[in-house]
Amino acid sequence: MSSERIVGIDLGTTHTVVAWAERDEQAEPQVFAIPQLVSANEQAARPLLASHLYAPLGTETVYDPWDDAPWIVGEYARRRGQELPRRSIASAKSWLSHARVDRSAAILPWGEHEGSDVPRISPVEASQRILLHVRRAYNAAFPKERLEHQQVVLTVPASFDQVARELTVRAASQAGLHVRLLEEPQAAFYDYMQRAGEGELAQILGSDPSALVLVCDVGGGTTDLTLIRLERSPSGALAVARVAVGRHLLLGGDNMDLALAHTCEARLVPPPERLDATRFSELVLACRSAKEQLLAPDAPADVAIHLLASGSSLVGRTLTTRLSRDEVRQIVLEGFFPHVDRNAAPERRRTAIVAFGLPYEQDPAITRHLVTFFSRHAPEAKGPRALLLNGGVFRSEEIARRVRDEIASWGGPPLSVLEQPHPDLAVARGALVYGLALSGHGVRISGGSAHGYYLGVEGAAAQSRAVCVVPRGSQEGERHVTTRPMALKLGRPVRFELFAADSGPVHAPGQIVSVGSDAFERLPPVATSFESETLATAELEAEIPVVLEGELTALGTLELACVETGHSPPRRFRLAFELRGNEPALDRRSTAGSEAPPRTARSGGQRLEAAFEAIQRVFGKGRSDVKPRETKDLLRELERLLGERATWNVDVTRALFDVLAPKHRARRRSVDHERVYWMLSGYCLRPGFGHPLDPGRVALVQPLFQEGLAFPQEARGWQQFFIAWRRMAGGLSEAAQVAMRQLLDPFLAPAELKLPKPKSFKPQALDELLELASWLERVPAEQRSELARYVLERTWTARDPRLWAAIGRIGARVPSYASAHHVISPAAAERLLDHLLREKWEEMPSAPRAAMQLARITGDRARDVSPSVRAEVQKRLEQVGARADFIRAVTEYVPVEDAERLESFGEELPVGLRLLDAG
Repeated sequence: MSSERIVGIDLGTTHTVVAWAERDEQAEPQVFAIPQLVSANEQAARPLLASHLYAPLGTETVYDPWDDAPWIVGEYARRRGQELPRRSIASAKSWLSHARVDRSAAILPWGEHEGSDVPRISPVEASQRILLHVRRAYNAAFPKERLEHQQVVLTVPASFDQVARELTVRAASQAGLHVRLLEEPQAAFYDYMQRAGEGELAQILGSDPSALVLVCDVGGGTTDLTLIRLERSPSGALAVARVAVGRHLLLGGDNMDLALAHTCEARLVPPPERLDATRFSELVLACRSAKEQLLAPDAPADVAIHLLASGSSLVGRTLTTRLSRDEVRQIVLEGFFPHVDRNAAPERRRTAIVAFGLPYEQDPAITRHLVTFFSRHAPEAKGPRALLLNGGVFRSEEIARRVRDEIASWGGPPLSVLEQPHPDLAVARGALVYGLALSGHGVRISGGSAHGYYLGVEGAAAQSRAVCVVPRGSQEGERHVTTRPMALKLGRPVRFELFAADSGPVHAPGQIVSVGSDAFERLPPVATSFESETLATAELEAEIPVVLEGELTALGTLELACVETGHSPPRRFRLAFELRGNEPALDRRSTAGSEAPPRTARSGGQRLEAAFEAIQRVFGKGRSDVKPRETKDLLRELERLLGERATWNVDVTRALFDVLAPKHRARRRSVDHERVYWMLSGYCLRPGFGHPLDPGRVALVQPLFQEGLAFPQEARGWQQFFIAWRRMAGGLSEAAQVAMRQLLDPFLAPAELKLPKPKSFKPQALDELLELASWLERVPAEQRSELARYVLERTWTARDPRLWAAIGRIGARVPSYASAHHVISPAAAERLLDHLLREKWEEMPSAPRAAMQLARITGDRARDVSPSVRAEVQKRLEQVGARADFIRAVTEYVPVEDAERLESFGEELPVGLRLLDAG
């Protein structure tokens, strides 16, 4: 086994590049020409591996020496993807940073709906497959220096948060690689340093003791900004330090292609009509090719854009327009690189560059982000001394010149533009140079972590206070321990609110600070991941003193832990990031580091203990002094002790659930026990998520659904049963919801389908059963569409507003809690709207909301219904005097606000629960 090489991998949005060298001070970086398919039966080795995946048709015969099936990777995948976008995955890297979808779920290709034979994979698996192709191709070329045995440096955007970094490491691990992460702008600068040498770095400094270098890396999917400081020590030695990194900007060449495609679309089809998602994908790729031609030094006056038309009236036709050099320059230069005043701030506005489900940056002006970034992190300086431009966008001399001129206009020192002859290769080469620096061969950029990390603290001021765990500037492998002790209840996970700060004072570990300023960004909460089975039984309810420990690991990820004090050896309980995405979070009013159930004064003290006792009396071991009336009046008694239900905060409701839920066998004692059990369980766990412990809570009661009721003839019991599961639905996994639908569908489907009804499940309260089914958002889109058809058939004979309310939920363009990939297709939604528009809305109070849910603009072409259908919906909404916000939602993009999401649940949620925006 050999480990004498260092390998740098740039896993790019558009291309993947690999560079390698022997572990030697004199080693020259070598770019590995990656073998890949360039046609169905021909391979070639090229320095750029297209970061595209394509699933061949069943009739295609494709040469596959790397065993990539069912997805092939590379140039042929890119070309075939232009022809068949529905079988193609691009920009997988951008999806890794999309926090509003489940990045571990099979959601790609995005926008595929009913009847598709395309295999679906997760963003993590898509990235894994690209890296796996690299590994197999590299090992075939170097069988004695296998890639998994070498030191591998993998680059990520500097602005990737900790979740995106951990997902990247996971993808690499699943591809069989053990990697170290490096930020892409730093990699670009490492490449420059290796090429330029110390002499050229000294020239940047001139006679000054220090100078700032701005690195602007604009790739296909992201804009990454980094500020680097060069310094000369009194002895004359040069030092290089990373000062700051920009915030995550999902903004790059892809957005420019989208903007051009929107311009061409208006000429290809008569407004307000639009191309479907597949045709629009083809148009985007055609515009990308045209853009590259028209921004080249010897650009033609214009380029033809051809698009094969579809539809019965367009058979055999080709849609054609032309894109001129002048309009490309106008759209790209003035839209993305406009002149910006030095004091300008980013405009928070939605633009037409939103598409394909990705949450692109709202302000497309890269020059405005440059101004804001530099002003934030170098407020005393007018401008940098040098500028390094990297990324495929800067192959255009006009774009590079525009950025240079804009920065020069800030009035800073004379600006030097550092040479970058190979922007596509620089990041991989720089990753390799960094690996050499780690081995002692070359200058290493210092600066440590670009962010400080903070955990929310308990107390009256928890809304705005946090403790510093990892200071900004911390070095890799440098472990920080707070001095403030905290209590950890063994056998139960602990959750913390996590914040990051990229500017302002550098705080010491353990220092309590206010997190209310713009410098602090809220991150997904963290929770312990240890298993209670590893602890002794006597310890399960014990509290131990712990301190918090934090470290920026050599992998480039953040590691946090609770470390026991006063015990030898101390036990460490790692805090794990929530990686699924689309998860809600408690707002800052909820206490950090809280356990469940919270038996302390902050949660009601003696009153809460009395509430626990009331539950124990009814559902605990049978007591002779408990009268039947106590069961019926349990909820009333809890309100007497704790106040009205609407005032119970999330800690109180979850604490009550934790006492009640394990007593589920006691629900069989009587009709009232069963009804009250489900009434209280559903209310206390609503909406099934919001706290890191909720998955375990849902798992505790989930097996009970299939059992149904012990008293199946009681309609009121079934009513509370279905209401409880509707309230908890958001915490149920896709598998659980699909299993529930299998039990419910025979009672919802038309009789002629003759679906077999389970013998052990004989529900009543079928209206509540339908309500529950409509709330199961994590069921695959095809099955949700099927349910909508069942309900639609009922509307032909029953004019019940609840039916259309259910259809609106089933077909909503923006889910209430699920990942956006569960949304039914636009075609299915339009079929539902066609029937709804025939109803008499004046007699159907649920119609306006249902129409808004079905026709709402999301900015995602794979989810939005056609403009003509939206126009019809708008007209009807105006005719019946519908709410202004309903009309606005179908005429322009309006983000779903917290108040609207809470309203969609149909009841108040626990105090202290904050829902993230829907995906």
